[in-house]
Order: sequence, then C-alpha cells, then structure tokens
Amino acid sequence: MNRIESKDNQKIKRLKSLDKRKVRENENLFFIEGKKLIDEAFKSGITITEIYVSDTYYQNNMSYVDKLKCKDIYLIRDGILDSLSYMSSPEGILGLGRPMKWDIFDVIKKGLPVIIFDRINDPKNAGTMVRSAEAFGIGCVFALEGCTDLYNEKAIRASMGSLFRMPYIKISDDVFNILRKAEYDIYGLDANGENIESAKLHKKCAIIVGNESTGLDKFIKKHLTKILSIPMQGQVESLNAACAAGIVMYKISLL
Repeated sequence: MNRIESKDNQKIKRLKSLDKRKVRENENLFFIEGKKLIDEAFKSGITITEIYVSDTYYQNNMSYVDKLKCKDIYLIRDGILDSLSYMSSPEGILGLGRPMKWDIFDVIKKGLPVIIFDRINDPKNAGTMVRSAEAFGIGCVFALEGCTDLYNEKAIRASMGSLFRMPYIKISDDVFNILRKAEYDIYGLDANGENIESAKLHKKCAIIVGNESTGLDKFIKKHLTKILSIPMQGQVESLNAACAAGIVMYKISLL
C-alpha cells in the first residue's frame, strides 16, 4: 500500500483538480466518497482506479480496505482527505471511478421510456431524477448541452448510486431525430399543458424536463408530441423539477 504524508503531494493536487468539471471530463474520472457509494460502485460494475483512505479509517476498517478489489490504494495522513471531502462528517475513504459508456442506439432499440434533461442546473435535482428514473423503469437519461455535470459529487450522492447503473448519455439536438425515427412520442412538461390524468399517453416515449427557472427551451417545443401538465391544488404555481419528473415517470411506468 502506498503512503501519502503531505497535502502538497502531486496525487492530492490531482484529486483537488477533479473538483472542476473540465478536468473530470478530460481525465474521464469522478469522485466516489464514502463506503456505501464505493460498495454500490463495485456492485454496479464501475471501474475504480484508485482508493484513498485516512490512517484512522484504515485502523478501524482494516479488513474491509484490504479486501477491496483496487490495484492502487493510498494510505493518507489524517486531515488531508478532509479538505477534499464534500461530506459534513468525512468518513475518510474515497475512490476515483470511470463513467460507464452507453450507446444511444442500443438504448433506443429496447423501446423503454427515456428522460431528457434540458438545461437542468441543480446537481441535486439531476441526481434525484436519475434515482427516480431507475425506480420507475426508465431506459436512459439524456442530458442536452447546458446541463449540470451528473458526475458532480452532489448529483452522485443525490442519485444514491443509481447513476452507476442508469444509462446516461450527453447528447445534442440530434436526439430528437433519432427518437422520431424510432417512433417515440416526445412529451414536455409545462404548467399550461394537457392534464396528465386525462391525456392519452404511450409508454414508448421521451419525457423532457426543462430548466428549473425558465422551463422548456423554445426550440425543443417544436419537437414535442404533447405538452403535459400536472394538476395541482392550492396556490402553488409549479413543482420542483425533480418532483414533477418523478410524478410523470411514475405515471408512465403504470402504462
């Protein structure tokens, strides 16, 4: 097992740089922090290239760490990992994982419903929707340009490990042509749409969730088969994006 004593070690500096989306994308790596998520990643087939553990964590979990199937495990002086942690109470263990690769045509040919993120900015919303997508049998999560990075630590944690299993593809506007050729209905969510309780829906569909503040992009609306709305009571004007998406995904799962 390799050992790191200084916060100025090049490995530590590299870890800090992965806080930036551009670096994560260039390196094709992302943080996995905490035992629960590391275990979920291993079970889901994620390749974990490196694991870092603090002295105290190793002393208290020696048998667990020694059994981890990772070639490069680094023992770190206490306190160094705390500066890299996103957790309020750092556990003292984190890994670096490689995102899974998915092919859009392999996903589409299965005919399962899919969800498309249109400029979703909040990583917690994005992660929550990925979790709901897995729960309700969604076949893929597509993210159009302008969305938050789903390999942001907050999104990963909000997904509770679902991101390790759900097909996730960054896509351009070409996705709409692909979906139409595959005979998918394309549904957008908007407060002025057709009531989801009375609308005639098909399970082979794409559900588009718009930006939290501005809703669906005008360009996207021309691709829609239907615009759907969720009936609400009281004086509420709109729902949180993740909440609205979860309701629609559940409704589609019942078809």
